[in-house]
Amino acid sequence: MFCTRRNLMTGIAAIIANRSSSYVRIFQTVAEDIMKFPCKPYSIDHSDLPGACVTVSTKALSQKEKICDVAMRSNILSNTFLSRQHMTPEVALHLITPECAIYHQPIGADFPFKNDPFWGFYWPGGQALTRFILDYNDRFRSKSILDLGCGCGASTIAALQVQASHVTANDIDPVALQATLLNVEINGVMNESMLSLNESNLVGCDSELINCDIIIIGDMFYDKDIAAILHPWMQRLARQGKEIFVGDPGRHGITETSILREMDHIVRYTLPNNVCLENNGFSHVNVWRFRENL
Repeated sequence: MFCTRRNLMTGIAAIIANRSSSYVRIFQTVAEDIMKFPCKPYSIDHSDLPGACVTVSTKALSQKEKICDVAMRSNILSNTFLSRQHMTPEVALHLITPECAIYHQPIGADFPFKNDPFWGFYWPGGQALTRFILDYNDRFRSKSILDLGCGCGASTIAALQVQASHVTANDIDPVALQATLLNVEINGVMNESMLSLNESNLVGCDSELINCDIIIIGDMFYDKDIAAILHPWMQRLARQGKEIFVGDPGRHGITETSILREMDHIVRYTLPNNVCLENNGFSHVNVWRFRENL
């Protein structure tokens, strides 16, 4: 079993706590002889969301920045496997699977990524949300969507596939944003006018700054501490008319808090056997809709 999973609670908590103000890296076009899937330009819009969003300009990146982006991209491709073995086989994803050497590699000095690569796993809540978007596409078509903690970008891809008007993929790990771009491209839904990336820690930020119709949150209720931060923030967003969907297989932040009193159950999915084995025996996953509590 991939060693990162044994540090799930502490690892995610450390990442969530990192309120980095570093800007979102803008990935430029690279030659096909460098990469199997070359980078393509995309737009990043800072008019809707705070913090790390910047606007693409004609100013060229420094050579160091270009090398860094290419190296990050190459690192992902070298350490992942293109997989459809999940609940949404219509979406191909670069994932860390048992076929990958780092799946079995302890975290240490020789590990290829600075942070635990949570983006390399397709967590159950994310699978449920992505399946839900594809199955109930009318609810998302022509809507603006924030994919909070986007990870591998599967829900972002599904939203683009069902013709959302705009999708903001948000993750505080810049490698996750690069992985999202790779996955968007390989699925053929790259549209620079419909996709933005955001590297800010948006959880708990001024809800007035979140400009979207729908927020999707997958697998973030991993303990009661993060639930205590998410819950009041979601309440503020709901009062402003945001529609919020949560994907979760039954983690402590859902089952051991009062948040279920403010959520309507939408759909329950059975997890494939391989997903059950990789996720501590969870057998089902739910999609909930958070409702405004007046």
